[in-house]
This record gives sequence, structure tokens and C-alpha cells, in this order.
Amino acid sequence: MNQTELEKILIDAVRELQIKSGRPDLPVTSDTRPVLDLPDFDSLNAVEVTITVQEKLKVEFKINNIFVEHDKALTIKQVATRILNHIGKN
Repeated sequence: MNQTELEKILIDAVRELQIKSGRPDLPVTSDTRPVLDLPDFDSLNAVEVTITVQEKLKVEFKINNIFVEHDKALTIKQVATRILNHIGKN
């Protein structure tokens, strides 16, 4: 899996959660920071998407929210890089 493929998985998972939650289907790109840029996307939603991504990739992360690191909201691109680094270490 490469960066672009993983970013697409993340974008799809975030958009699906937003739509299922009855929120507007806003554009999500590699530069989107879901926690800051999307309406009502909070830490609970971030955990939900983290679980979805873990299941899809068949990996387990040691953290429960892949969208924040050291209290900093991450972009989709940063999250994908973070996951690829995690996968590479396992």
C-alpha cells in the first residue's frame, strides 16, 4: 500500500462517517484536518474512523485516535504517513 492509496482509504472513511452522521458531504482532501476542518467531527468520530481503518487494513494501532498527535490536529496526508510508518515498523 502506498501513500495515495492510504489517503483515499482515510478520505472515504471520513466522508462515510460524516454522511452517516447526517452532516454535509463536504470535500475532503489530503490537506483536510478532519478534527478542525469538518463540522462536528470530534474526538469520538476520530476514534470511530480509527477503528474502521484498523479493520480495513487488518492492523492494530497503539493509539485510539490517529487524527491527533501531541494535541495537534493532523491532515489526512499526515495521518497516512503516520500509518505507513507504523505498518513499516511491524
